[in-house]
Parts: sequence; structure tokens; C-alpha cells
Amino acid sequence: MKVMLIVPPWTIADIRAHDTQGIAGMWPPVGTLYVASVLREAGFEVVFKEGGFYDHDEMLKIIEQEKPDALGAFIIAMFWERTKTLFRDIKKILPECFVFAGGHGPSAFGRKALEESEYLDAVVYSEGEYSTRDLMEHVRDGKSPVGVAGTSVRVEGEIVDNPSRPFIENLDELPFPAVDMAELERYKPSYGQSLRLPSFQVISSRGCMNDCLYCYRLMGRNVLRMRSPSNVVDEIEHYVKEYGAKDIKFWDESFTYDRDRAMGICDEIIRRGIKVSWWISARADSVDDELLRKLKQAGCWCINFGVESGVQKNLDMLRKNLTVDQITKAVDAAHAAGIKTFTTYIFGIPGETFEEGMQTIELAKRLNSFITEFFPISPFPGTDLWDLACQSHK
Repeated sequence: MKVMLIVPPWTIADIRAHDTQGIAGMWPPVGTLYVASVLREAGFEVVFKEGGFYDHDEMLKIIEQEKPDALGAFIIAMFWERTKTLFRDIKKILPECFVFAGGHGPSAFGRKALEESEYLDAVVYSEGEYSTRDLMEHVRDGKSPVGVAGTSVRVEGEIVDNPSRPFIENLDELPFPAVDMAELERYKPSYGQSLRLPSFQVISSRGCMNDCLYCYRLMGRNVLRMRSPSNVVDEIEHYVKEYGAKDIKFWDESFTYDRDRAMGICDEIIRRGIKVSWWISARADSVDDELLRKLKQAGCWCINFGVESGVQKNLDMLRKNLTVDQITKAVDAAHAAGIKTFTTYIFGIPGETFEEGMQTIELAKRLNSFITEFFPISPFPGTDLWDLACQSHK
């Protein structure tokens, strides 16, 4: 059985303002490639295509040529409307193809995704590896998908919500993402997120223990699962040996949340003599001088700190559980250790004034990071900020 996984067609202009499109990049979708790897391990023929490289008609032509028995699309909320059109057109050319969707958008929409698109056969929620595998096994074997945990399905015109699926506790058991299925030469990192090429991505943990107002927690609220240091470094070493990787971007919400594990990853990289540069994200309250020195020694060249605001009341509104002083000290300490910082900020926080926005700019100037980015606050479905916005506009 052939399963095709896609990211629906999109462009940099869809996600970036005109003035910043030139520095925007595109990374392979690690989550989708994890699903692809698990499906391949289960015996399916798997094809992956990235919609950032193809327009609507080109993608349809590729799908028609591949003739998959099932097609899954990874979707973020802002691409939902156009993807519904794609589903319709897929069913026109391949009416027997089983079409399903996963990712942040469908996980937030729930059964509404099936209600809004009559051409969609199923939705996979949250962590998709095993839910997708089980769903595809049912489709392949001609079994009813009713009961497949972590999904909602359409059966004889009726929508059925199946039980939720527990998170994967042992992340080490997962195969590495199927990066060989991606057109690697066509991707490029965003400016400031890699030091050398080729650069690869690693997710060494899933989830977050914080509760920020604006964040969509696909991997659970106040749940954090971590891979072992040896498993993480095995993946890095795989990219170095097989693809000549020189740089790694970690996508963890906070790489340093577990200090001992972070130190363990550093020690393992050093022990194996792996010469890669790497980029992480961290909370300001989860770094210290000793850890920063170790990170630097092991190859970490840049840390992304989500500063968000230079005004304490606005940090409190966002539920950051950090102080301006903690943030300032963490950034200064990283610089003292020889690590660059990439700091991000948010404008439009509920209750923020113009003067407070200017205070945030002053803090950004004071921190003097290698890269500084400012974003308008955006309420996405599935976040508490979305619920707050909906309530305030009733």
C-alpha cells in the first residue's frame, strides 16, 4: 500500500511580511518525516512531497502520477482554507484515495475539520506516528477505522470521534526522521538559525512545562518527555556520517530544562569527538554559567531566548513565569560564555501600551543580541489566547 504524505502548497509570502521574506528559510517538516519513518518501518511504501516547492496544480499532477492509496497532509491553521480546495481536487482525480490530515490545524479544529471538508476521511490528532500507522493498517486491511486511538474518522457519512492516544513515553524507540525522502538540497535555513551548511534538525524532547498564553501545545500541557543523551547524539552522528552535517538546529521548547540531560548531551558530543555547531532554545531561568560553558565547549553557538517584553506586567499577562531581570542576566551570561543570542519579542500583548512597547525596544537594544525579531501577537486556534480573543469579541 502506498501512502503519500504532503505539506500543502504554500509560499514564504504566506507567513512573512514583505520586508523579511528575504531572510526567511524553509526547513523539512520533522514531525511529518517521523510519521513517514514509522510508516516505512511498518512496511508501507511512503512518498513525501513539500508544498513549499510546488503550486496547487503542480502538486495535483504529482499526486495523480504517484496514485497513492492514502494521502495525509500536515496542516497549520492558516493554510486550512486552501487545503480544503486541495482535498476536493484530489478526490476528483483519485476518488478512492483515503485522505487524512494532521498537524497543528486539524489537532486544534477537531471534528470541525471533517465537518468543513466532505472530502476528508480522517483527522489524526497531536502526536501522529502511531495513530497514523494504526489508521493506515486498518485502511490497508479493509477494517473499520472506528476505534483507532488518536483519530476522528468518517464512516458511512457519519463522523466518529475515537479515544485519545497516550503520549509516547519512550521517545528513544522511534526511528529517526526519514530525511532521505525530502528534497534536502532545496531547503535552506532562515537567517541566523544555522552557522554552517549542511544543517539538520533534531527534536530531543517533546512538550513544555510552562503555560504561556499564546502557545499551542501540540505535545501536551505541562508534559515533557525527553530522549536519552546517547540517542540524541546517535541521530546527530547519523547526519554527520550520512549527509556531512556541519550544523544542528534543536527544536526543543527548552533544551536546558533538565540540566543534567543537557550536560549529558554535551559530554556525549565531546566524548565522540563530533565537530558540529548547534543552535538551541532555552528559558532564561534554565541556564547558569557552568552549563553555558559546557554548551559552548560542545559546539553550541547560539541560544534563542523568548524575551517577549521588557515590561513585567506584560510578561505576567503572557504567563511567562520569568522576570525582566532573569532574562537580562541569562542573555548577558550567554554572551560572557561566548555564545550568541537570538531574542524574540511580541507587540500587541493584551493591555500593552505604546510606551510599554517602546520599553521593550529599549530592552532589545540593551541586550544587543546577534538577531532580534519582533512579532505581532497572533491568536491561533487551540491556544488560550485564541479563547481570550473569542471571548472579548462576542
